[in-house]
Amino acid sequence: MPEKSGMREAPAERISSRALLGNIRGIIFDFDGTLFDNARLPFHLIAAFPPDVFRIWRERRARKSFEGRDFASPDAYYDAFFAALGKACLRSPERIRDWYFRRYMPRMCRVLEKHYRPMPGVKEFLEGLGESAAVSQDGTARKLPADFPAVAVYSDYPCLRERLRALDVNPGRGVRLYSPESFGAQKPAPRPFREIAGDMGAQPEEVLVIGDREDTDGLGAYNAGMRFFHLITGRRKKRRSQQP
Repeated sequence: MPEKSGMREAPAERISSRALLGNIRGIIFDFDGTLFDNARLPFHLIAAFPPDVFRIWRERRARKSFEGRDFASPDAYYDAFFAALGKACLRSPERIRDWYFRRYMPRMCRVLEKHYRPMPGVKEFLEGLGESAAVSQDGTARKLPADFPAVAVYSDYPCLRERLRALDVNPGRGVRLYSPESFGAQKPAPRPFREIAGDMGAQPEEVLVIGDREDTDGLGAYNAGMRFFHLITGRRKKRRSQQP
């Protein structure tokens, strides 16, 4: 059975920038909505192939129901996920898995390539992170300082490298990439965050998570004992501006 143990509600109070950024040895970026503004992504996915409208809607509902669930292994996670999605779509798990990886994810990459661009500076930053080099303001490579934080990108959707390339971003060798097939869990389950910290050689309290969702990125960081920076983009930014 998947577990949601150790989950707590994130505190509402803000912390100072000095406390947020001090003694950072690792940075974990969310992908969707953080490294690019994913506003209207469901619309574009449906417009790319309208007959799949109900499958796309059910996929998003299934993914929502799996938030915070930890199956301990990628195989167990995908077995459960495609069983649930297949049941919702009246298809076998094998058939819906085939649709997902052979049709849906490649279509998502095409949609990203056609309609979306990375946030300013993301391409230069991630492509410049080789094992020992980054990119300076004039576009030339320069040596990274010895204490430069380790960098990772963690997404709840698979095919992360392919989706980054769809945005014309080819991460350097120093960027670690993680997705559900890395852990068999979905945010805000804390175990993946802690394992990423371990890969970085950092303690959880030395890691900063940057994401656009407090209920997944933020709560996962909090339950893993990490710091969190909330990046407000797209429709969430619009909602904030409309509040009285």
